[in-house]
Amino acid sequence: MKIGIICEGHTDRAVIANILKGLKGIDSSQIVPLRPDNSKDETDLSTNPIDSFGGWHAVKEECENRQKISRFLSIEGQDIIIVQIDSAESDDYEVSKPVKDNNYSTVLRQKIIEKIRAWLNNEFQDDLIYAVAIEEIEAWVLTIYDTKNSANSADPKAKLNRVLAGRRIKYNHDWEGFLSISDQFSKRKNFTKGKYPNYNQSLADFCQDVEDKL
Repeated sequence: MKIGIICEGHTDRAVIANILKGLKGIDSSQIVPLRPDNSKDETDLSTNPIDSFGGWHAVKEECENRQKISRFLSIEGQDIIIVQIDSAESDDYEVSKPVKDNNYSTVLRQKIIEKIRAWLNNEFQDDLIYAVAIEEIEAWVLTIYDTKNSANSADPKAKLNRVLAGRRIKYNHDWEGFLSISDQFSKRKNFTKGKYPNYNQSLADFCQDVEDKL
């Protein structure tokens, strides 16, 4: 089995790769990055930067043109694509944030999924898993280092930096850096003990979708 991933950036894919390994024993060799594409060299970047640099714009574009999605799913053994997006910039892609109450994460996640489905023209729904991070994927990583509800953090990126600095953990904001700081996700025992998903609803929802579809 191979899993395709469309995400905002390489750091997001690193976190998802560790989660897939921890939950389902999926090796990195089974993961195919569709967007951003990490196989480009510097010449490619100058001629086709959208494939190598992400952001929600790239996620939206790929969902709308669907060429890579169709091509990937047309090959036997390639049955699932994960679509990742953060909610921090949801206003920019025309998804308004609901009132911050106990259902905030659940309601906002569903609204974003509906937007992605609209970009996809409601195609491929049985073949997709949605990795919607509320507000940023750093909030998921925070669950490794802090037992408070990370969905309540107004700026999870800044908080993660503070928490890691307090532990004298240094990392680069790249694939290797996020693979390292999210490494605990790659261990099945950490999920069976009911740890990380309990501290972030959008992470829990993603993990449940992975369990249900893979």
